[in-house]
Amino acid sequence: MTENDHDIISDDDIERLTGYKFPTKQCEILRDAGIFFITRRDGRPRTTWRHFNEPLAFRGRPIGDSSVEPNFGALD
Repeated sequence: MTENDHDIISDDDIERLTGYKFPTKQCEILRDAGIFFITRRDGRPRTTWRHFNEPLAFRGRPIGDSSVEPNFGALD
């Protein structure tokens, strides 16, 4: 984890990342992506780069499907 992981994402960056200017749509996009955020009094979402880069919904999950194995019969 780097120092920048705890940096709060700016309003401008949230707008660019979500593609929306309206806070309600920004919150919807972040929520659908499984990204943790808080809502400020003005309705704008607030989160850190770590939450954006490693959404809580995906932490602790295996990266790949461990049940898939190579077809060793193809080597014969």
